[in-house]
Amino acid sequence: MQRVISVKLGIVLFIMLIILVSITLYSFRKFSLDSADKEAVIISELVRDTLTSYMVMGVIDKREDFLLRIKEIPGVIDVKVLRGEAVSSQFGPPKDIEKPANELEEYVLSSGKPVKVYEESLNKVVLKVVIPYRAEPIKGINCLNCHNAKPGQTLGAISLKMDLTSIRSDATKTVAYIFISILLSLGVILVFIDRFFKPISAFFQELKEALIRAKSGRFDYEFKTKVSYEPAEVQAVIKDTFEKLDKSMVEIEDKISNILGTDIKRSGDLIDDTSNMVDQLLNVYKFKRVVEKDKSKSEVYDRIVNILNKFGFYSFSLYEVDIYKKRLKNLENYNNELMCNSIIFDNSEECRAKRTGQDVNSLEFKCICPNFTKDCNEFNYYCIPLYIGGNVGLIIQLVYDKKDIEDFKSRVSYLKVYLNEVAPVLEAKTYMDILREQSLKDQLTGLYNRRYLEETIDKLVAQTKRRKTNLGILMIDVDYFKQVNDTYGHDAGDKVLAEVAKVITKSIREADIVVRYGGEEFMVLLIDIQEGKSVDVAEKIRKSVEETAINIGTTSLKKTVSIGVSEFPVDSDKIWQCIKFADIALYKAKESGRNRVIRFSQDMWNSLNY
Repeated sequence: MQRVISVKLGIVLFIMLIILVSITLYSFRKFSLDSADKEAVIISELVRDTLTSYMVMGVIDKREDFLLRIKEIPGVIDVKVLRGEAVSSQFGPPKDIEKPANELEEYVLSSGKPVKVYEESLNKVVLKVVIPYRAEPIKGINCLNCHNAKPGQTLGAISLKMDLTSIRSDATKTVAYIFISILLSLGVILVFIDRFFKPISAFFQELKEALIRAKSGRFDYEFKTKVSYEPAEVQAVIKDTFEKLDKSMVEIEDKISNILGTDIKRSGDLIDDTSNMVDQLLNVYKFKRVVEKDKSKSEVYDRIVNILNKFGFYSFSLYEVDIYKKRLKNLENYNNELMCNSIIFDNSEECRAKRTGQDVNSLEFKCICPNFTKDCNEFNYYCIPLYIGGNVGLIIQLVYDKKDIEDFKSRVSYLKVYLNEVAPVLEAKTYMDILREQSLKDQLTGLYNRRYLEETIDKLVAQTKRRKTNLGILMIDVDYFKQVNDTYGHDAGDKVLAEVAKVITKSIREADIVVRYGGEEFMVLLIDIQEGKSVDVAEKIRKSVEETAINIGTTSLKKTVSIGVSEFPVDSDKIWQCIKFADIALYKAKESGRNRVIRFSQDMWNSLNY
């Protein structure tokens, strides 16, 4: 900046110098030429008047001497008297020296008008002046007395040449002295300006760099130039402001990172980074508000999938942990692909993320998990365990191409911020599900109770109708159960009920439902059973119970069960009527001697006069 100012100021001053010198040179020239012109006119008039006097006095023959003396005047190169036509006619032809030698002299003799011409070259300046004298009284001398001429007629002319080179030279030297003096003054001024503006210019250059850095969000610039006066105050204010901004922005970034619970990738632009962090914090807050209002875990899982897609994760799997059964549940509705061996679904400890409770990253250790089904030399995977109630409750598996490593790391950092907000919501939903499940289960046997049956029976019926299958209904009663309570006590009775419940559960499929219907009575709902196959399942349960020895502490007991069977919609298109039919069949089984399976038939209904 200082150099620019010096150059611009130097140019302005130089232009002013040129203008000043030009004006001075012009003024000197004009003054010199005007002076020379006046001197030439004076000499010409002097020659004319003197020669006229010589003629009156009759000493015109002294003319040549006079002209020689005129030539001795400094600057006079030549002077001559030209004879006009009127004089030639009266006194005879002119001498060669009196004849006009050029067009200029001829013009003056013919027109009677004075003429002056400057002839300039690099080495010389010559002034040519030709002044006519006419037939008219001059200073009391009447030319008409001697000349036969008309009044005003041109009698002749004085031709004078003067050398003005010395005058021009003197003017040039004077202008040169002025130019050099001004140039030296200009140099002194520029040196002063350079010393005065140099630190200021350096400061403004630093200020420019500092502002450029500030524009890109960096406020750590250090001023090095020493300045005084007002710039020093400006420098101090800017320095303090930048230091405060830098410190405040860094503190804000650190605080937001602490709030988000992760280190966010920073570009070095404090303004953009802070703005992005605030936006991210706001988005997380909005996300938290939304997810807190979700009614169920399935809605929360939907939200997780949306977040995964938002951050560009499209190859992923979600696995829910059953902490009671120590198994993993594949959430098929939320996975785009199953990428783990099925062994983890039978034993959750086979999942490294579940077992360790830590992130599993194949980037750190290639093929770290033996249960990953894809080629670990081609794909990387990253498993994130999500803690729910102090235990791993959900595992999110991300699969990505090795070309996207750096971008993946950045996206995972932001993803974890959102997952941290999901965890407490999932925990609350899980506890709600547990509480609800506990309210729907019998505490003694762990089976569903009648409340659960009432809440789900309509859904089961709708699914059965939609799939056009059958729902088998088994009503099971423990034979002579009252004798156990009376003989061995209620604790023994509870033991018998619990063991019978286990036998029933082991004898059916996982999809089937067992309900403790009341007292020693159980209900089994066989999902999508083939028509007539319900009896086979009932017989399997009966035999298993009959063969099971139940240890009640002091002794072992073997109990039997009676089972009534009906099928929906084979026996009726009304589910509760089919349940009633199964109960009637159970009554027939007990009436027929117990420890048997009875399939409902229409004649049973008719015999009861319903």
